[in-house]
Amino acid sequence: MGATAEIRLSGGFMKSYQRVIVSAIGVLALSWGTASMANSDKESKQSQAGIQVEWSDFNDYRDVRAASEPRGTFHKRVKKSFEKFFKEYSNELPEGQMLSIKILDLDLAGHVELGSTRDIRVMKDIHFPRMEFSYILTDDQGAVLKEGEANLKDMNYLHQDRAWKRARYKEGFYYEKRMFREWFEETLGKS
Repeated sequence: MGATAEIRLSGGFMKSYQRVIVSAIGVLALSWGTASMANSDKESKQSQAGIQVEWSDFNDYRDVRAASEPRGTFHKRVKKSFEKFFKEYSNELPEGQMLSIKILDLDLAGHVELGSTRDIRVMKDIHFPRMEFSYILTDDQGAVLKEGEANLKDMNYLHQDRAWKRARYKEGFYYEKRMFREWFEETLGKS
């Protein structure tokens, strides 16, 4: 047979012991919560750094007309392609800076015309790409570093280096992205 030991603690000692344990748990929870909040704030600032884009209704833009696919699908593809491009370009900004862009107007290169069996986008010199947007560049404290409006157009778009667009932007919209790239480097400078 085994021996059983029983320990009895007086009521006052037990209550004090419970308070110490509850206090210790509270301190640990508070320190974990504070560290978690600090990490969350840091992650939040990092996630806010970069480029934020606000779009208007695509039907209000000058020319974001679909050629051979449904309009809604085409608009989603344009938005996804540009947002991927802007996300890549956000790495060019110094840490903590945020570039907020509101796309006011967009006119894709070329013009949609009726082909023999379906609509096609035809590229001609007179149908050059245009992009109009307002922008605000802020630092990690929210102070405005630069702001303004940009009205970009590339009337010489068909006579630029084709190797650049083929290699870099497989999703399309080469001409419009090149305009933005040039504006970004001239206006905000490479960091």
